[in-house]
Amino acid sequence: MCDASSEAHVYPPQDESEQDMGGRSTADGLNDHSPDSEGDYIALKKWELGFLRRECVNLGLETFYLKYMERVQRSYLSIFVVLQTFVSISHVIVIVTGKQHPTAAIHPDLICYTFGILIVWISLFAAFKEGLVKAYPWVPYVSSSVAVITMIITDLTIPLYHAAVTFINPPLRPSYASHTILAIYIFLPLSENIHGIILGSATSLCYLIEMTLITYRLEENTALKVITELVYFVCLNLFGLYFRLINEVAIRRTFLDRRELVEGNLLLKFARNQEKELLLSILPEHTAELMEKDIRAMIEKTRHDQHNASQTINTHNFFRTGTQWRSINKLYVQKHTNVTILYADVVNYTHMTTQLPVRTLVDVLHELFVKFDDASKEFNVLRIKFLGDCYYCVSGVPVRNKYHAKSCVNLGLRMIKDIREVRLSRDLNIDMRIGIHSGSIISGVIGACKWQYDIWSKDVIIANKMESTGEAGKVHVTMQTLELLDGEYIFEEGTAQAKEDPVLVKHNIQTFLIVPQPGYDDGSFFAIQEPGPSSRMSSGVKRKTIKKERSLVTRNFMQNSMEQFREIMKLTNVEMAYELERMPIGRFQFNKLFSSYKIYINEPTSTIEQGRHPASHRCPPVARRSNEEDTNRLDNMSPFFMCFENKRWELSYLQEPDLMLKYSVLMSFIVYVCILLIQILGEASGIYFWVLNGFSGALLLAFIPITWFKKVWDVYTPYSIDDLLRVRKPQSKIMRLLYDFSNDIMSNFIIRTVIYLITITLLVVCSLMYLIECNYDLLEQVKEELDELGGLHANESLLELQREHAMMRVHNMSKFCTNPWSVTQCLTLAIGMAFLFLRIHFLLKATVGLFIFLFYCWAIFDELYYFFDSSASMNPGLDPKVSHLMLILFIVIIFHWIDRQSEYIARTDYNWKQQLLKQKEEAEVTKQTNKILVENILPTHVAEIYINRQLKNEFYNEEYENVAVMFATITNMEINTDISVENEKSVLKVLNEIICDFDERLQYFDGYLKVEKIKVAGWTYMAACGLDPGRCDSSSSLSGYRSVSGMTRTSLMTNGRRSLNPRTSLEANHHKASAGSRSNSSNCRQTNNVTIVMTEFALELMRVLRDFSNENFKQNSPGLLRIGISHGKVMAGVVGSSKPLYDIWGNAVNMASRMDSTGKPGRIQVTKESAEVLESYGYRCDYRGEIFVKGRGKIPTYFVKVGKDFNFVKHTSSSGGMDNVTTKL
Repeated sequence: MCDASSEAHVYPPQDESEQDMGGRSTADGLNDHSPDSEGDYIALKKWELGFLRRECVNLGLETFYLKYMERVQRSYLSIFVVLQTFVSISHVIVIVTGKQHPTAAIHPDLICYTFGILIVWISLFAAFKEGLVKAYPWVPYVSSSVAVITMIITDLTIPLYHAAVTFINPPLRPSYASHTILAIYIFLPLSENIHGIILGSATSLCYLIEMTLITYRLEENTALKVITELVYFVCLNLFGLYFRLINEVAIRRTFLDRRELVEGNLLLKFARNQEKELLLSILPEHTAELMEKDIRAMIEKTRHDQHNASQTINTHNFFRTGTQWRSINKLYVQKHTNVTILYADVVNYTHMTTQLPVRTLVDVLHELFVKFDDASKEFNVLRIKFLGDCYYCVSGVPVRNKYHAKSCVNLGLRMIKDIREVRLSRDLNIDMRIGIHSGSIISGVIGACKWQYDIWSKDVIIANKMESTGEAGKVHVTMQTLELLDGEYIFEEGTAQAKEDPVLVKHNIQTFLIVPQPGYDDGSFFAIQEPGPSSRMSSGVKRKTIKKERSLVTRNFMQNSMEQFREIMKLTNVEMAYELERMPIGRFQFNKLFSSYKIYINEPTSTIEQGRHPASHRCPPVARRSNEEDTNRLDNMSPFFMCFENKRWELSYLQEPDLMLKYSVLMSFIVYVCILLIQILGEASGIYFWVLNGFSGALLLAFIPITWFKKVWDVYTPYSIDDLLRVRKPQSKIMRLLYDFSNDIMSNFIIRTVIYLITITLLVVCSLMYLIECNYDLLEQVKEELDELGGLHANESLLELQREHAMMRVHNMSKFCTNPWSVTQCLTLAIGMAFLFLRIHFLLKATVGLFIFLFYCWAIFDELYYFFDSSASMNPGLDPKVSHLMLILFIVIIFHWIDRQSEYIARTDYNWKQQLLKQKEEAEVTKQTNKILVENILPTHVAEIYINRQLKNEFYNEEYENVAVMFATITNMEINTDISVENEKSVLKVLNEIICDFDERLQYFDGYLKVEKIKVAGWTYMAACGLDPGRCDSSSSLSGYRSVSGMTRTSLMTNGRRSLNPRTSLEANHHKASAGSRSNSSNCRQTNNVTIVMTEFALELMRVLRDFSNENFKQNSPGLLRIGISHGKVMAGVVGSSKPLYDIWGNAVNMASRMDSTGKPGRIQVTKESAEVLESYGYRCDYRGEIFVKGRGKIPTYFVKVGKDFNFVKHTSSSGGMDNVTTKL
């Protein structure tokens, strides 16, 4: 980060067609839905109807689901109306263009079909009126019942009429029995399954009565044929019910996926808002945006390099993965001119640290800093940070403020007022000393971890000096600031200390004191008169307004997060109310022809949405049409074949697991049993028949345990002890093999496609095979006779008589073979089953259905036309073969059309899953970015609390009995007060490099007693050991910001270039002293070990600075560290109402700071108590003498003895203890 002009390397995104979430393939992403990815039991439960129904109820989605189903059913109903119209018109055309019956007219048939379709249209039209349905929920049921009754009456009237009037022989059979039963279950708007069962059963009964009394009344085996029809109707009803069940499962799953998508969107917004609020509460926007962008780029590149986006990146070890923070080569600092800096210090704070309990001390600071934060916001001043009792801020950053001087002066006066209120309420002897100076600054973030926004420049140093040389209860300002106040304040001459301060004297700084006036308590004194209407607002009113705004809208990150999260959970269902209208209802939406439905929905408003949505989202109510999203969904799909244009998407879609496969296999076996019963009732027999059906039944039966084994095992096997969401897998090799194969079938597209093709082939062959059992020799003889008759030109009447005789022989023979309509019915069942496999490509199913239809056309019109010519027809004059083919064709069309609808919904659901995966990826990146940011601002354990618990109004604090505190100041490298701003920036590059090196050493002190970086203040590095003791997993996220071992040192030169000097032996040895300290902390659990670890870390920093100086400043005076260490009881926490910055307070902190400020460069100064601890562990300490410490008087101090080789000088075995301490300096 030493080259401010260099840019972060952001990995270029992949081509959109090839890009997937985080660099992984879509197929890999979709494997998240495989049964083993979430816990076997839960993954399977997600596709069980009972679980889905309970889930919808538990999530409060049942009402939304029912509304969505109303839309889907209206779509299905519109398809039925179109299909019914098409079928009726086609049927009428076939009748009209066909051969006319010599005795029976077709007019009654045409009249029935015409009036039937008109009545169906009229009866169902009411179901499309949403307002009517909403007012009268029974309308769909009545409309459906009227339509079904009309279809039944129309269909049954024609055979009945011709049987009673025209006496056609053989009698006609109803045309639309299969069509009507399937329509009841699939197309009609019947929300409850029981309604479909009742209506379907009643319809089946009506057709059975018709066939008993009319169609089969002249048959010798009427009972068997009627029972055959009964079996067929039962199977059709099972088909319909099965379709409703799997359709409900698919739609509920889609619906829940949609809700998950909505929730994901809201959670993503929440995560982004959370990250942004946290970041902006600590860093100015311009700096935060740069850092956020670079962190995201690092995460994305790391994910891409790992090729494993599904694996969550451990933020603790994130920068050990190869992407290092320092590789960005950026210095996040900016120059600002025309600003005013304010330093404020609590007078008598040092004395308070020795007199007050630590908790009381922190309570006082928290109360003060909350008031100061509120006042800073009111006066448009940016708080930078606090250093113990020191509070400093700047006005004019990041947004320019032409009243920056007045803002800081008013803030200073308010601080004096606020601290006097606290002084009175708590009876404390405290006051405020404030220094203000105007000029230029460099602001930004340095270091590799625990980032804190800070400011640097000679003007900052001057402002600091203004505070230290000021007078309690007054605002100490420079002439530069006073000139910007327009004479609005009463002032007096500055302090005598300011006139003697070397820095102020060097820059010829003239100082003044602004004294609070008696009338300032009412708040009017603080008003900044700005042009415009705001100038008429008094400060008192403004202050109340800001407090109200803060409490209602812009409360800080800690206060808002949990409220926002809870509101997201509530808003999810609110969002579903209008997302409902955007969910697809199928590829074909003919319901638009019957309904002009448009819904108007107000956008939900909330504190999450207010101020964060674009203006377009806050407009008045707008019309939302259901086709908006459908249009978007078709962008990457071909309109006819409905295949994804991206081949990888298409392949991954096909590879989605089919957890419903086992039910399809079971249903296939039930269909096989029905086909077998129909054949047996048709008196089929013979060796070929039984062998083929036996083989088919055995194979279909074998598919059941293969596909059901995992389900049965998971349900009836105890849970795993390690994971209650998983079950114990079989231990036997054979059982384990069967278990794994059962699982693989669901996930492997090729295997389940093979099973599908085998199953349908067996069903089709079984439907046709028993025709082989007829006397083919006799058939061939009759066929030859008919061919010969067809080639003769003899007497036509004789030929006709012979042909009729041959046909009669075929008819008599066919009675012993089968009923031709039984063959067609069996084939209908096989075709229906071909379309009821859920996760088989719909084009494959359509191809199978079309192939069966074409094959049947060839069989009927070429090979077996004799059988079908003698079967019953649907209408007078209509070729019976055409009647058979019409039924097959209509069944194929119905199932294919509804399959296209289901496929469309499934593919859009897949699209949602892709979006969801992408949003989860983005949310995960956002979460990791947020976590990295927080953990690089707060200690890890505190960061977890803020992320997971989201503390509210109370400040977070933790009390420790024994913590070692270190202050280490870099000397000989400070910013001189006579250099330019550009030179200041160069010096900051040096400081940044040194601090980054310091930060890297923290990873070697992250064990049981972890060293925690607290802050960097100017050129002083503050750290502590013993915070959150006992945690061995609290490694900070800096670990590996720059990997140490195995790398090349890139050293910063004075000209900004980097040398390529190799690392010293210090790195190669992995810091023996550090390892020793870690060994001590691991083997010796005494609480005083924190002092040992802290001292070892201090020496490590001295080594780092030595190496840095040797590599970069060989010709100049080397940089030296002046270190102070103390230990004792401290309070740690986050105070203030904004900018959650972690700090520690207590006498140990104050003494460590004094040990630093009164120490000597190149030495580690410690208190007597800390020296005693070090001596007890063999570390030699030299007595320095008594030095004066503000607030404590004279106290004895010691220097830790460090050799020239930068190793500790330790006592020999015969010496040690405080009695042997050398008193010589």
